[in-house]
Amino acid sequence: MEKKKSAISQKRKKIIDKAWELFAKNGYEETKVEDITKDLGISKGSFYTYFATKEELLYEVLEKIKKEIIENLENINVDQVPEKVLEDYVKAKMNYAVKILNNMKLRAVEKYLIDPKLRIFFQELQEKSTDFIKINIVEKFNSKNGNKYNTDVISEFILISIEEFLYDEFVLKNLEKMKDDDLINIQNTRKVENSLKEIIKFINNALK
Repeated sequence: MEKKKSAISQKRKKIIDKAWELFAKNGYEETKVEDITKDLGISKGSFYTYFATKEELLYEVLEKIKKEIIENLENINVDQVPEKVLEDYVKAKMNYAVKILNNMKLRAVEKYLIDPKLRIFFQELQEKSTDFIKINIVEKFNSKNGNKYNTDVISEFILISIEEFLYDEFVLKNLEKMKDDDLINIQNTRKVENSLKEIIKFINNALK
């Protein structure tokens, strides 16, 4: 029984991983169930054994991404001083952005950002990140300087600032030199890392 459960779990994982690969390259709407099964060498009947619809598969892919993001947050040592927590958070955010965006098509990124089916998903992720920043960074600074900041507002501002910067660096600047069907390929992030260090320094100084 355990072996059977393990085999089912492994097959589901293969389908989810392949689906994310194809969704990233081609977009969700453009990717057909047949594209996924053909790449995996399985029948459509086998696919529907594990997933009732392509939309159900999409939500499984999103759950996988959400789990990875939460694990990244949990791996940050929050017992450090808030300056170091912020630095580690920004590094984790950048590294995961590189992982997610590499091999995605620009048009797919833009579609995902405005897709109403994904709006709740992105909102939930933002709330988790904002809570992390609030509890582990802003509130710690606030307790040192007499609680002079509205922690909700400042935490949301920090998150938006970081996300907008990364989106500009990894997506918008690529628009100038890429076609819609080109795959994003982020080779060198040294310049981005240096820019993020300046942002971290600014935030830390502002919160002190």
